[in-house]
Amino acid sequence: MIGKIKKGKGFAGLTKYILEKEEAQLICTNLAGETPQDFYKQLAATCCLNPRVQSPVSHISISFAPFERPQPKQLQQIVEDTMKGMGFDKNLYFAATHNDRDHFHLHIATSRINIDGECVSDWWDKRRLEKVLRNLESEFGLTPVPCSWEIERAAPSCGQKRRMMRERQDFEAGLCDKPASKSAVEKIQDAIDATIQPGITMTQFLEKLASRGIQTKVKVTTEGEIQGISYSIDSIAFQGRKLGRNSKACTLKGLVARGVDFNLKRDVMALAPCIENDNQENNQTTIAALTTKIKNHPHNFYLNTPDKQKQSTAQAREKEFQLELD
Repeated sequence: MIGKIKKGKGFAGLTKYILEKEEAQLICTNLAGETPQDFYKQLAATCCLNPRVQSPVSHISISFAPFERPQPKQLQQIVEDTMKGMGFDKNLYFAATHNDRDHFHLHIATSRINIDGECVSDWWDKRRLEKVLRNLESEFGLTPVPCSWEIERAAPSCGQKRRMMRERQDFEAGLCDKPASKSAVEKIQDAIDATIQPGITMTQFLEKLASRGIQTKVKVTTEGEIQGISYSIDSIAFQGRKLGRNSKACTLKGLVARGVDFNLKRDVMALAPCIENDNQENNQTTIAALTTKIKNHPHNFYLNTPDKQKQSTAQAREKEFQLELD
């Protein structure tokens, strides 16, 4: 199951969207009445219990695998366990299913203010929801989905998936000559994975990425502090921190951990063409001044490859060389 949780300020629009959708089916609720107006008024009334809460609305959506459609009793249990697991066991709510997409899904609308006037915390609510759903998948024998922090590579966006699906359908129908191409995020990730080799310098890394059609931008403050790196292809850009994690990390620090040898003094000139900062002029004088600041800014020193890592990388390269000789 894939879950999403969002906050909001008004119950009227959410209630209407969930209950008045074509083929919407109410699964369970602890509210009185039958109409969307009845539900909306009761949920809105909880705001009086704690007027300080600026976003009292909580909207949880849960999507199932395309071939899965739990029975009503199972859905009711999933809703109740989700509410309890997220700390909403003393809150007013209703839940309904929608069947307007290629996958079955349900929506839960609840007030963050419980009957005692306490506001349920939203601290790490997305991660907490993922943990709750993993337990429910195991309990009900549903298709397991890895948590976001367990996935090392970012997935294509919904728009990219739809584009690839259309291209694949057109190819299968004989309407185009080429099969669906990879998404932009996959192209960038593949290029980075193929470029990284033990001991490759940051200068070499950026040059090889450029030869593969990947443009890079390095965000730098006017004081010279490096804030991050982004990659783009086909005019579509992604921040490095959103492309992968752990062994597939694409941030500057992640690249160093994966074997890229980064030395500020040596590689700063390779960063110059990639610099992006708040000064829109970005002329040669500005860039030259920034590169000097980058080399000397203390917050950038952590990016330098540690000596221990350099030693282990050198040993790995020597081992590869010996294997080639053998």
